Amino acid sequence: MFGVLKPQRNHLSQTESRRHMSAYCNLCGLLSSQYGLKSRMLVVHDIATLWWLLEAPSSKNEQKLPVGNCVRGGAGKVRKRGISELQKFLAAMSAYTIGVKVKDDIEDGSNWKTRIADWMYSSQFSKARTDLIEVGFDVESLERILNDQSDLESEKEKDFKTASTPTAQAYGLVAREIVKRCCSPFTEEQAQQLGESLGRTVYLADAIQDFSADQGASFNPLCIEAGPKSPALPTALKYKVLTYVGSHLKEAGNLLSQAGEELMQSWHAVERSLLATAGVTDQKSITLYSSFCIPCGNGAVVVEGEECGKAITGCACCVVCCCLFCKYA
Repeated sequence: MFGVLKPQRNHLSQTESRRHMSAYCNLCGLLSSQYGLKSRMLVVHDIATLWWLLEAPSSKNEQKLPVGNCVRGGAGKVRKRGISELQKFLAAMSAYTIGVKVKDDIEDGSNWKTRIADWMYSSQFSKARTDLIEVGFDVESLERILNDQSDLESEKEKDFKTASTPTAQAYGLVAREIVKRCCSPFTEEQAQQLGESLGRTVYLADAIQDFSADQGASFNPLCIEAGPKSPALPTALKYKVLTYVGSHLKEAGNLLSQAGEELMQSWHAVERSLLATAGVTDQKSITLYSSFCIPCGNGAVVVEGEECGKAITGCACCVVCCCLFCKYA
């Protein structure tokens, strides 16, 4: 599921697009500085995007590397000026996250590529865990969350709300730690709430996207609930999940709006990317407003009921919403 949390750049202003690219390039440079040149491959979009969303746009606390620092000696500049606690945390968390993924894949009977990755980066993964502890991050709490996720998979949990909870908790924990270490418009509690909403959405968007590939191969609560004879995700289940995802995206959007309207365009770009992962790709309609809007070919509809058992178009619980002809700026 890593790499899902990133904005659609065509919906960002030039300033915000460069700010996001800067966060990504900085994370790459920090990894190279801390764990060696080959560790540039351990950049996780989700960590860069959380940093970009949570740090105040006007923050001058961190000296950022230029975009494209890989050809401008960025890692060398990091070594010369030193690395802050925030930067050390971000680099370590990105490397550690990949290490967790590699370990899980090996336990699930991975292919030769995963085993090569483990051989190449095992020392970096170990150092990343040590570095997280050194900066004061509660690694044990995160690992308890990861164990909970493993237990749910072993038990073949089919309730998607329950199955997505550990991922939500993990993202919330990371978001809170970022805000502790940077100038941010969010409190630690708000950051944790935002992270939890994003984590749950990432998990479920990925589950929808991988439904067919996961059938009979990998754990996916939607595959278990739909049953082994479902070649495609049933429409009713899909929209049940999307309705739930929409409520959390709305919650996250409300937090962003409290922090400042200037962040909303950036949020819309992330929102669209997450929904596109889940197969919601209509570019003409606002997808979230006062209620969760699910785009269709003719506009947008609002799910008013708690659950709809019919296809979304033509359903009695749906009405055309006021954002029918709106577009993102």
